[in-house]
Amino acid sequence: MKRNYKLKSIKSILENFVDQDKISDGIFNVKIKQAWEKAVEKKILDYTKSIYIKRDVLFIEVSNPILKQEILYSRQKVIDLINDDLGKEIVKKIVLK
Repeated sequence: MKRNYKLKSIKSILENFVDQDKISDGIFNVKIKQAWEKAVEKKILDYTKSIYIKRDVLFIEVSNPILKQEILYSRQKVIDLINDDLGKEIVKKIVLK
């Protein structure tokens, strides 16, 4: 009796596993935080309370109102830097709290 096995790469198996909603959301939030750390200056990082993504919107809580304004002025640049770091367009909008 001959068995037909389809060989799958570990990469494709892991991608299918990661595509599950809860797992991919958690992994994307970790990747988003890492990309945020690369995209902004240390002074902004020090005042960042929380950061997470929901759908294609990046929610950022910053405790310093002056730095909030600085982020607002450079919003598109930050979006571009984060998306470049992630390798695809994930963030389309930033909401500051």
